[in-house]
Amino acid sequence: MEEIVKILKDLQMRVELLERLVDIKNLVIPVDGKLIVDIRASDPTAEDGRIYYNSVADKFKVCENGSWKTITTT
Repeated sequence: MEEIVKILKDLQMRVELLERLVDIKNLVIPVDGKLIVDIRASDPTAEDGRIYYNSVADKFKVCENGSWKTITTT
């Protein structure tokens, strides 16, 4: 049990450090390690660095310099 408490405290410390280094908003990483992003039918408000999945286009999009761009895999 002490080992679990130690691990959880270490994880909490790491999350707090990350929060100070970057502005984390609505980041969800479940216990299975998957990174979940918003799923939307249309572009949300532009915010540089934001990523979401467009369910109509079936594409991931990222906001760069105030405009939405499709993330390509090629």
